Amino acid sequence: MKNIFLSMLILLMATLVVKADRMTVSGVVTSVDEGDITLPGVTVTVQGTTRGTITDGDGRYEIAVSPEDTLRFTFVGMRPETIPVEGRSVINVGMELDVAELGEVIVTGYGTESRRLISGSVGVVSSEDLEESNMRTIDGVLQGRSAGLQITQSSGTPGAANAIRIRGSSSISAGNQPLVVVDGIPVTTGDFGQVGFSGQGIDALSDINPNDIESVTVLKDASAAAIYGARATNGVILITTKRGDQAETQISFNATTGMQDIENRLDMLNAQQWHELKGTQPGDPAAMVDTDWLSEVLSTAPTMNYELSARGGEEQTQFYVSGSYLNQEGVLIGTSYERLSGRLNLDHTVNERLDIGMNVGVSYALNNRVEGDQSLNAPLANAIANPSIYPVYNEDGTYNEDAPFANPVAIGKEAINEAHNYRTIGNIFADYRILDNLTFNTTWGFDYLSLREHSYDPAITRQGARSNGIGLEGLSNVLNIVSNNTLRYLNTFDEVHNMEVLGGYSFERFERRNSFIRGVDFPNAYFQYVAEAGTISEASANATDRGMNSFFGQLRYNYDYRYILSFTARYDGSSRFWDENRYGFFPAASVAWRMSEEDFFRAWGTPISELRWRAGYGITGNDGIPDFAYLSLYGGGANYLGQSGIFPRGIANPDLKWETTYQYNAGVDVGLYDDRIEMSVDYYYNHTKDLLFSRPISYTTGYGSITSNIGELENRGIELTLSTVNIDNTVFSWSTDFNISRNRNKVLELYQGQPLDNLGRGSNSVREGEPIGIFYGYKSLGVDPSTGDIVFADITGDGQVTSEDRTKIGDPNPDFTGGLTNRFRYQNFELSVFLQFSYGNDIFNGTRIYIESMKGSDNQTTAVLDRWQQPGDETDVPRASELDPNNNNRISSRFIEDGSYLRVKNLRLSYRFDPDVVARMGMRSARVFVSGENLLTFTNYSGMDPEVNYAGADDLRRGTDFFTHPQVRTISLGLSLDI
Repeated sequence: MKNIFLSMLILLMATLVVKADRMTVSGVVTSVDEGDITLPGVTVTVQGTTRGTITDGDGRYEIAVSPEDTLRFTFVGMRPETIPVEGRSVINVGMELDVAELGEVIVTGYGTESRRLISGSVGVVSSEDLEESNMRTIDGVLQGRSAGLQITQSSGTPGAANAIRIRGSSSISAGNQPLVVVDGIPVTTGDFGQVGFSGQGIDALSDINPNDIESVTVLKDASAAAIYGARATNGVILITTKRGDQAETQISFNATTGMQDIENRLDMLNAQQWHELKGTQPGDPAAMVDTDWLSEVLSTAPTMNYELSARGGEEQTQFYVSGSYLNQEGVLIGTSYERLSGRLNLDHTVNERLDIGMNVGVSYALNNRVEGDQSLNAPLANAIANPSIYPVYNEDGTYNEDAPFANPVAIGKEAINEAHNYRTIGNIFADYRILDNLTFNTTWGFDYLSLREHSYDPAITRQGARSNGIGLEGLSNVLNIVSNNTLRYLNTFDEVHNMEVLGGYSFERFERRNSFIRGVDFPNAYFQYVAEAGTISEASANATDRGMNSFFGQLRYNYDYRYILSFTARYDGSSRFWDENRYGFFPAASVAWRMSEEDFFRAWGTPISELRWRAGYGITGNDGIPDFAYLSLYGGGANYLGQSGIFPRGIANPDLKWETTYQYNAGVDVGLYDDRIEMSVDYYYNHTKDLLFSRPISYTTGYGSITSNIGELENRGIELTLSTVNIDNTVFSWSTDFNISRNRNKVLELYQGQPLDNLGRGSNSVREGEPIGIFYGYKSLGVDPSTGDIVFADITGDGQVTSEDRTKIGDPNPDFTGGLTNRFRYQNFELSVFLQFSYGNDIFNGTRIYIESMKGSDNQTTAVLDRWQQPGDETDVPRASELDPNNNNRISSRFIEDGSYLRVKNLRLSYRFDPDVVARMGMRSARVFVSGENLLTFTNYSGMDPEVNYAGADDLRRGTDFFTHPQVRTISLGLSLDI
């Protein structure tokens, strides 16, 4: 009994001690930047515990604590406050506006920054822009959305590669595609296919699902991009994917289905017109064959896309997970694109000092392709070229092959051309806070791409019949491993000196493994893999390894958010150069002045809410040349009399060095009427020296070329971005986004002044004093009414027209590019209209050389019905002549056309259901929409589509249409649910 009483007494005393340690703290939370107004909804927690509360409508709070506890106050848009209790019963807190309130926070190199504190030139594509587009590739979504970012969809082939340029082309052959970074990791871009499809390459960027993207930042000048050093000469596109947050799990579902077709088709001669042109007898009109070949290979095709995602988490762990399925049937027979993708992003707080996380995206894509453009085995090209007098099928149901070119229906239905693409992009990261303002980050990432190509032409096709079946197998494995390690210090001194210092080290290792095999002579159409081929006609395998390591640093400073300085430097080493030139140093600096923050400016009482002047200068590099060009390389396979052998493959050039671009930028940002009107203007000048190019050398050396630093070029331009909130009330709103840019490119110097001439079907040329890729040929003065022949200009004035009379006849580079978006909201209805345009660019319509030649076996367009036929005829179409002694079809300005266009790129009308109705159904929101892509195109171009290039993303062969697949028009219905 005595022991029980003693135990009860000890327990009672312990309870009293605990109660004595407990106390109640109360207070009021205010905003010191906004006249000490009270802040309702502030989260107040006891640090290190799950205990917490929120302030009431008057900013008051009350919470039970221990004297040694620490309180943490957090509120959206405010800097978090951490205050020790220290035995006090009343703690009033004044919270300051976060720096993020100085404009939206955007992703920059290795970090984030308030937009109004950025002194470089950047463009931002918002999640709203991404959501409005039904394009299912990143480059398709970004087109026309940011000033200075030019994206050319070279063809309408599903999943095809596109050309992306930021502020023009800074190189002749070392690459002009920008660096693309996903969640801090540079990703593999380009076409890694080995089976040629005449410019219709595979785009590695098409593996990434745009629905997973939160935002896109475009770094355009050196001061913004130099932190990426050698990879940043052509600009940087930073992609940030969606992440979880501290909230209940939110599930989103999107479904879209639609139909695709071709807006414009060529008007070809029918059978009767063909016979009249050729002067042949059609025979019995009732039995005359009249095949519309284009209708046989082009059709309306379905497309569908389904996306499911979930995001959420609690204080320690947040997640985002998604999955999607895209199926796009091609409008051209034999083409389609199918993609499955998934993503998982995790963030976890281990303790007060350590955060860890991971991002991983996986995808599988199946691309069914057909040959295109200049191939003789291309369904679209052959459908255009084959006269309509030939049938698709023979009477016994077999394919008719009497036409001059292979039966396009047989190719599209019987040939197999599959590209299986497996892609994984991922990283893991850790942030460790060494001190309150000193953080170490390490990120390890990888990008693995495996492309398997399978192609088979059975003997039933004309191409396959030549070899009794042709089979191809290609395998490309590409791995890029990246490690970024940074130390970041942030601090504020005397409340006005804000500083951030970043130092880091990174390395990349790139590995590529290719194998290819070709077999012929197959038993029958049921055997399509090379294991069954009677003869292996070709086989190869190769490997490439290269690396890069870098040291970099950055200092950002601002005084009272008014005077802003940024200094960046990067020291890059590339395995593509010899030891003496292996490392390059790439510095940059920029300044900005927020004039609107000056007292004298505020005293003027202007409607200007933001006025910021910017200027920057920096140097970036480029190493985009073949690997190990500085070495004397040898190759195997030089076998003789049954013995293996090697042979020299090129001349060494140990003097190779970095291609270097010196970039200047000046800009101004203006906000009016509390930023209801925002405008940015930038002027830039980029000067590239030591151009890397494989220049020709005398064949007496035993070789035809050597990679060298040969010349200089420049890009200069101006960009304008304008955003306005025209009307904004509870019933109706209307906002507008507009951007336009002008870039002028000029080649300043080439090796010994020698031009690079006769490049591609359009006879593109690179010459001193001219932009890259101008069209060079004969100047047409029109048709001579007396003879019916084209009159060509005698440039030299020597009385005869020779090759010396060739001159500049066109320029594929546009004068202006841009986009215009208008968004309207009326109650629950929303309408978005996006127009995209290009002005001042020329197109060489190479298709017309054949389909307006009036000679040979190609079908012709109905334009030849207006041909010259007798003396006195005035027309722009010359006479029909099989011999054509005047060579009317030579490359000349006759085939140069204005490629300017204005396109209704996207139109989207949506209806958002009433929130109360949706809530009763257990959902947060529900919306239905109808949208159209490429709905209308306004252009003077006579071809099927002005946005074409038969050579894909080629740096030199530009702006040429040669039987190229046009863009498709899509009309879709969709549903979006948030649960």
